[in-house]
Amino acid sequence: MRGREMPREKKQTILIVDDQMINREILKNILSAEYNTVEAVNGLEAIKILEDGKEKITGILLDVMMPVMDGYGFMNEIRNTPYADLPVIVLTGSTGAESENRALNMGAWDFISKPYHPAILQSRLKNAIARSQMGAFDRIKHAAEFDALTGLHNRTKFFSETKEMLDEHPDTEFVMIRLDVDHFSLLNSFWGEKNGNTFLRYMGNSIEKACENFPLYAYGRITADIFCACIPNGKEETDHFVEETREQIMSYNSDYFVKPTYGIYVINDRSVSVENMYDCASMAAKTCKGKYNSYIGYYDKKMHEASFREQEIINEMQSALDSGQFVPYFQPKYNLQTNEPYGAEALVRWIHPEKGMISPGEFIPIFERNGFIGKLDYFMWDTVCGLLRKWTDSGINPAPVSVNISRADMYNPNIVKILTDLVKSHGIPMSLLNLELTESAYMDNPDIMKGIVHDLQKQGFTVMMDDFGSGYSSLNTLKDIPVNILKIDMNFLKGDDASGRSERILSSMIRMAGWLDLPVIVEGVETEHQCEFLRNIGCGYVQGYYFSRPLPLEKYEKLICDKHQEKTEEQISALSGTLNELIWSPDPQSEFLLNQIEQPLVVYEYSGGEYNPLRVNDSYNRTFGYGYNILNSCENTGSAVPDVNAAEIEKAFEEISEEHKTCSFLCGLKGQTEKDTKVRIVLNYLGNMGNSKVILAIILSENAEQRI
Repeated sequence: MRGREMPREKKQTILIVDDQMINREILKNILSAEYNTVEAVNGLEAIKILEDGKEKITGILLDVMMPVMDGYGFMNEIRNTPYADLPVIVLTGSTGAESENRALNMGAWDFISKPYHPAILQSRLKNAIARSQMGAFDRIKHAAEFDALTGLHNRTKFFSETKEMLDEHPDTEFVMIRLDVDHFSLLNSFWGEKNGNTFLRYMGNSIEKACENFPLYAYGRITADIFCACIPNGKEETDHFVEETREQIMSYNSDYFVKPTYGIYVINDRSVSVENMYDCASMAAKTCKGKYNSYIGYYDKKMHEASFREQEIINEMQSALDSGQFVPYFQPKYNLQTNEPYGAEALVRWIHPEKGMISPGEFIPIFERNGFIGKLDYFMWDTVCGLLRKWTDSGINPAPVSVNISRADMYNPNIVKILTDLVKSHGIPMSLLNLELTESAYMDNPDIMKGIVHDLQKQGFTVMMDDFGSGYSSLNTLKDIPVNILKIDMNFLKGDDASGRSERILSSMIRMAGWLDLPVIVEGVETEHQCEFLRNIGCGYVQGYYFSRPLPLEKYEKLICDKHQEKTEEQISALSGTLNELIWSPDPQSEFLLNQIEQPLVVYEYSGGEYNPLRVNDSYNRTFGYGYNILNSCENTGSAVPDVNAAEIEKAFEEISEEHKTCSFLCGLKGQTEKDTKVRIVLNYLGNMGNSKVILAIILSENAEQRI
């Protein structure tokens, strides 16, 4: 008795749309063993076949270049029809990104390049059909294992597939390759989310194609623009994968610089988890981030130690800020003609309670990468503004202090308002807080930087270009971005330069700055020979260990207080013998001496119990005149003294007039903050003017010693 014959599984039907008969015949021969085929010579004929419904089409192989209706037109026509879910695989002889990008945007599921590779064609077609026909359970399973955007394995599935491959091939060496694109978030903002997603699908497709060149492979999308692949180890294999994917990705859009970066971990210890292998590849990728000519990094053990140290810093950074472990140090700037300090640069230092001083070179780059630098910068700005206010209230007219503005700060759209509001809240002039930006920050995006620098200067800030000449300098930067001061690092002269070319270049840079009316500060000055050289070529200011290392707050305050007292005594002495010039003469030297005194100073005429101002210096106007010359106002200078002190002040003036001596007393004055400030007023008898006495009043901080 003859057994019943089992029914054969019905073949699925594929619609081949191509105007070239030979191409259709090739595709039919490749597919005939597993599929039935239906043919159309253009897009319009293909739509008729779909609408006729005689054949249940499972998938479509579509040429894009055809008469009547090309492949793009066909995809556009079926977009909003019942056939929109059919998997469409585009047949293309072009390897350009533009055509693939356009097809993906219009709904293509995948690409098959000519000439056709039978195994790859069948594999991709099978995968596409499977994705389109899976049931509810399969869809859930697929969602758990595959990336919804690119169709590649997701992180979890990639790791499991890689482990399985490594276990099954213990004698084969492999490498883990991590791949992403530098500054993808910026590119995504330029392109928009839809086009950004199209690029990610294109990127995944490029990686898939490159992997299919190897007998063993695993690949997947980890997250965002980060992809990973595991392929057999070997220089030739690795180079082939890198160069093929790099060329594809960089050619995606010629209007943008798209730079892929690769981190490579050679798998030589199978006991390490796949997750840790990926982490090692990620560490390797970091070594070439932000480097124009570097795009491949290989892992070594030192990276693990550095990564551990970096994580320690990240774990402690917020608590360190909250507990006051970050403190300002001040590196004085010196006038090279007088060898006297004039202002400083505020530098952050991390004083750890257990580890001691942590180098800025270690934690600053980490904070720049993870964004914490913004918080730290604001802390430094606020701290310095508070100190400038404190010094001003103490009777010291401080020279400007500069603070660093990180590259990340400049991309904050509110940076000008933040700095302006901060300075105003402390009640100090904008000119006291100078801002330093590195040259590389200017070069990143000159148009944005130009606008921000202009707005900062408009508010009254002095803007410096730091590290000029150390990077990819452009004279256009100086032409287009009008900074106020240039800072040049003395390292520019380091190295073996017996010909003296470096010195001649530096001399030319300083001379050029002079022509542009740009003061120059040279950093890193360590020897007397360097000072003499810089002095001879016209450099105005220097910083460096030759004059002073960065100083903690207490030492810097002592430096400026001592110098302030010495300078004031010298200037008062110079003025004491020039009474007529001091009171009446418009002589510039007399005016210069008066205004060089950093403490508020006023020359009074005293007669019959009344004291009236004859001359005041700029410091007095800044402190009590609210920005204008108080002599030109309708108010008497004496009105700055509260009435409660009037009797004491008149008594002091009377004693000075009769005894021709010096005296001092404490008094409450109103300044720019409109709050009573306790100060010490020192009165000096200068001489007679007819029936009146001329008395010099100097206003010091409450605790200042009377030495004048």
